[in-house]
Amino acid sequence: MGKRLAKRQRQPRWHFALSGVLLAGAIVFALYIPWREQADETPATLPISAPAPFQAIDAGQLADSLYAGIDGALLEMGLWPELFSKSRQTDLDRIKVSVPADLPLTEANLGITRFVQGLGGQVIGASQRRGQVEMRCGFAGTATTTLTLTPITERRRAGKIAIVLDDFGGGGHAIAARFCALQQPMTLAILPNEGQVSDLSDRAHANGHQILVHLPMEPEGGQDPGEGAISVDQDNKEIRRRIRQALKKVPHARGISNHMGSKATADERVMQQVLNELKAHNLLFLDSRTTANSVAYDMAIDMDLHAYTRDLFLDQVDDIEAIEARLWDLAGIAARAGQAVGIGHDRKATLLALTSILPRLETRGFRFVPISRLLP
Repeated sequence: MGKRLAKRQRQPRWHFALSGVLLAGAIVFALYIPWREQADETPATLPISAPAPFQAIDAGQLADSLYAGIDGALLEMGLWPELFSKSRQTDLDRIKVSVPADLPLTEANLGITRFVQGLGGQVIGASQRRGQVEMRCGFAGTATTTLTLTPITERRRAGKIAIVLDDFGGGGHAIAARFCALQQPMTLAILPNEGQVSDLSDRAHANGHQILVHLPMEPEGGQDPGEGAISVDQDNKEIRRRIRQALKKVPHARGISNHMGSKATADERVMQQVLNELKAHNLLFLDSRTTANSVAYDMAIDMDLHAYTRDLFLDQVDDIEAIEARLWDLAGIAARAGQAVGIGHDRKATLLALTSILPRLETRGFRFVPISRLLP
């Protein structure tokens, strides 16, 4: 059985101070609701700030910090509070964890091991029987805590997420290259008449990202959508000619999305021509929903096209923390609906937010996919 801690020797002042900090952190965590509209749903996707580095100096500190911090560590793996329980005992603290079917026991074991090691502790021993894994954790060979991992058939509350980056390449070559290097597959919407779009499309496609033509379309208010735009005063032939021309300029394009277009996407005749051309080439359509009056998505579905519509704009506020919050919101939608589409741009703040949050969401069971991998 190894050594046991029969009676933990704690330093009272330190213990009360740590307890106060942990209690305050628990209260803040309990009160923080990232999805204001649906506060009682999908608790598995609550964001948790990384704790300040802490290294236990004895078994008592390790036991206290492990017991208090395990909730956050398990939530980071996508396990919501109903899946684990814990109790303090005179010999060993007991923590029981139900592990969803889509989280391998070995992965859960590894995540807990890293958490314990990060606190200055160690996994003293582990055994598996009857499908369960029991881990004994402690400090310097002295066991303080047992964790029992039991597999269950339920899956984590997660879903598929497609991140679309509009106006891609407009932020410059250097930032575009950094987005192309992201490990998670992105969907990059490229304006057909802005710079060396062919080279940009080739590079992004070679790195595993999906390409859309970000088709300029007429907005309300008289703004200039750019060269080659679709407008409501064009005849049917001209509309379709411009679409074909745009598609030729952007190799590897799997479909189109609208750039601006609040006026054009609300016009049934215009959208009929756009969608007819896409159907002829077996291409998809993403309605950026730049207006609530858009008819594009519903028409595309009625025409049996692969069509999608965005759920959230990610970077209307060009600030890292604001974009991170929107990514958590997007994850909440994906957890509830099974999938979600978020639209951003190739900006530095967006890149940093994606780099920070996407790996954490993957750890929780979310999958990032090209938009064509979502259900229409």
